Amino acid sequence: MKKFLISTLVICAASAYSQNAVVSVKDRETNSKDEVVASYYLPKTVFEIEIEAVNKKFKAGPFANDAKRYFGTNAESQDKDAWEIKNVTIKKKTEPDPSQHYKVYASYGSAGSLVSLTNNNILRGVNIPVGFDNTVLSQNVKPQCAQSCQKKYEPADCACQFKTNFKYKENDSTPDVGNAKFAYDLINSLRMAKADLLQQNDEVKDIDASVRNIDKEENSLYELFYGKTCVEETQMTFMFSPDKEGNNQEVCKFSSRNGFAESGDALTISIKKKGNTNRVSNASGKTGYVYRIPAMADVEVRQGKNTLWKGTFAIPQLGTTESLPAGFFDKNDLKALFDKETGALLQISK
Repeated sequence: MKKFLISTLVICAASAYSQNAVVSVKDRETNSKDEVVASYYLPKTVFEIEIEAVNKKFKAGPFANDAKRYFGTNAESQDKDAWEIKNVTIKKKTEPDPSQHYKVYASYGSAGSLVSLTNNNILRGVNIPVGFDNTVLSQNVKPQCAQSCQKKYEPADCACQFKTNFKYKENDSTPDVGNAKFAYDLINSLRMAKADLLQQNDEVKDIDASVRNIDKEENSLYELFYGKTCVEETQMTFMFSPDKEGNNQEVCKFSSRNGFAESGDALTISIKKKGNTNRVSNASGKTGYVYRIPAMADVEVRQGKNTLWKGTFAIPQLGTTESLPAGFFDKNDLKALFDKETGALLQISK
């Protein structure tokens, strides 16, 4: 847990009537005779979009072309991959907004110069005692990512291996196409053995285990004709910064054939603010502590016409900013508390 440092939590005692001023780092230096006693950021929201996908891999059996001959039905002779999205979730992360970085000018020791920050320098309070909220110091925020970026994707090998030891040849245990009839005859032998077991169930101990072993062996031989399918699950995470309203903003590409590939169709996110968040002007030329008025927004993730996820979030960077009057803390023993995730003003108290 990070402690408040003297550089970011200034406690002094003097000049009670000097007005605090808060200036954006992007703006010119103020003409104030006061000094910079602290700097802080307002928060912004970043979405962590987790996409769970399933890859069904079908591998054709080596004896697929013989299936019709021995079993009377055709078998698929081509390997195939089929991808589909299983689930989508969105988690909110809070980061300092580099476009909302402010310097606090005040005389050392003036009222309102006690600034409380989170461990990543987001404004949390003014004149709030040290240790008032230990949870504010426990955030673990990931570095800011581009509008859409992708973690490294390494699909696991799918173990679609076929039985190879059902017939041994000298120095070679691998079957070839000529072994199709042998595999078919062995399947029939196993079926006959299973039938005999079921008829003699009173005389055979642990018959269920024996039947299961026969079924397993028969299935591994049957796969030589009709192939086998294995399934692997993959989770990808994409970072998205919702800095504007808009429909169909691309998150990533996804293909039912190739999975997460540039050749796929776009997964998109749409963001629409609810109601109006109008800025209230501060009439004074000199501003005090700047804070957020976050906007509520409907969020929807889609693939084509299919909605994969939808919900509502408070998104600070889609709202507006307001400031307390420049001399708000000068003549009063007042305290202000701000939301560490949205930057909103939560409470003013004595």
